[in-house]
Amino acid sequence: MPLSIHLNNQKRWYSGGETISGHVKFQCTQATEIDDIRVSFTGRTKAKVQKVKGSAAPSASYRSKCVLFEKERILSHLNGGKLDPGTYEWPFIFTFPAHVQSPGPSSGWSEKPPFRSDVNHPLPPSFAVETGDSLRNLRCVIDYRVQAEVSKPQRGLLGKKAALFKETLHLKYLPSAPNAEKSGDQSTLYRQQREEVFEFRSILLLPENKGQSLTFQEKFQSWVSTRLPRFSFRATFSYPTRVKQASTIPCFLDILPFMEDSSVSQPPDIVLRSVSLWVVSQTAARAVPSLIGALSGQVDEKIDLLSQSHITMPVMETLDLSQAFGSLMLGRSDISFSTFNLSRSYRLCASFVFECAGKSVEFNLTDMPFDVVAQVEATLEEEAQSSCAQGSPPPYDPASSISTPNDKR
Repeated sequence: MPLSIHLNNQKRWYSGGETISGHVKFQCTQATEIDDIRVSFTGRTKAKVQKVKGSAAPSASYRSKCVLFEKERILSHLNGGKLDPGTYEWPFIFTFPAHVQSPGPSSGWSEKPPFRSDVNHPLPPSFAVETGDSLRNLRCVIDYRVQAEVSKPQRGLLGKKAALFKETLHLKYLPSAPNAEKSGDQSTLYRQQREEVFEFRSILLLPENKGQSLTFQEKFQSWVSTRLPRFSFRATFSYPTRVKQASTIPCFLDILPFMEDSSVSQPPDIVLRSVSLWVVSQTAARAVPSLIGALSGQVDEKIDLLSQSHITMPVMETLDLSQAFGSLMLGRSDISFSTFNLSRSYRLCASFVFECAGKSVEFNLTDMPFDVVAQVEATLEEEAQSSCAQGSPPPYDPASSISTPNDKR
């Protein structure tokens, strides 16, 4: 290829504020009329949204594209002059921004959750996914590229400048981890809790009836009696609102008996019978208004973390779910982000079944939002090398692939 781009220190991942320097090399084999040679550095998002009508083919496609930032350098301006045969090199330097530089409100993007339209919101990561459900098919791409172009002179008053040669180099961007995540143990930060109180009334709460089965007469008395022994406890589930990419999700279950509100002298056995944890990742995309209208769509994928049934685990005080059942790993999921026309978010869901005094109760939790934030670059490098060594595919390359989630609800 006569035209090529060379970086001085190419990296697997870039973050905001990092310098991108290099040179454009052009091998001219014969005298050629040139208008100019320029290099551009751009970030853009593209979305394609399609309706799905049963088993029929999708309806018309709705598309959108947004320029997150755009920088350009004119390396040489010949204005139609001839460039003699030879090899030419022109240096360039750019800085990777950390925030979107494209104007929000003036570009026609409305503020509508889960999207953002404010100027200077955080730059989203490199991203590519093709997914769908019974309502929508989505194809989403966030791409960062350095592009060099050699242009021919413009012919005529209405002529357009045409590219004689063009070369593109794709870069992968990952926002830096939040500052609070970089300093020491932050296990007590960014945590939320959900809780529920359960009350039991049964003669099986009496110590002499522990482990016994009720006769028909005793069951009938339990139904009509208003003076049964009672016991209550509070179940509290705590989870992080920030999770580092490819790391364990620390979740805890606390059981606190309310003895002052109970009529028994000793707390009865509380047994965990089943537990399930899963994550719902949502990809959202929208297309701008056009002649055929506007369209948006959200697709949920279910990622199972833990599923255990038919267990008999006594629980009291604090239970570390990772220690009890193994690490709760989300895997190398894309980090959370929200921008003009694309969004990726996560919700944690959990379900517990407890048994006490011969009765079962369910502790169900849904829609617990959390963010997946970036690991430091060194960790990502080690992870990528490990994945390649084990035969797993490397992280997404925007120049060559579209990743498709496999775990769908």
